[in-house]
Amino acid sequence: MTTYAADASPVATEATRVTGRRVVQYIVDVILASIIPGILEFALDRGVGGLHVLGVILATVLSVAWYVWYWIFRPHSANGQTFGMQLLGIKVISKDGKPASLVQYLLRWIFLIVDTLVLGLVGLITMLASHQRQRVGDHVAKTLVIRKDEQPAPAGWDETGAGAASPGV
Repeated sequence: MTTYAADASPVATEATRVTGRRVVQYIVDVILASIIPGILEFALDRGVGGLHVLGVILATVLSVAWYVWYWIFRPHSANGQTFGMQLLGIKVISKDGKPASLVQYLLRWIFLIVDTLVLGLVGLITMLASHQRQRVGDHVAKTLVIRKDEQPAPAGWDETGAGAASPGV
């Protein structure tokens, strides 16, 4: 039997039970997301004096641009998935069942700072204590991480079915 969250989410509660996948996905994504900045740092952290400072600034700016693309623009344009999420079969959606917006991805990314405190325990404990397995960034951004094949209930859905429009009425 499919159950839905108490706050009338259009997503079955079971669809959000992907905590183990999320942990592995995050590890994969951190490794993948760090490759380009690592290369930039290695290549541009050269020289002395002003040339060295310029290289470090350039590496930093390009690294931030890469992270913004990886954690915000890429999932926004790829069905709510980073590369790690694709590998593990999960995706991000808005809590209302619609695709997440760029602002929601930005908030999730910013709050990775909080979620990764104490070796990631803040995010993990928050997920385990949350009914819909949301980390701090998900709560703030009003997003859910679900299995990629899960389809949110259509608009007009409610738990009892009483609010759904009937065809031909």
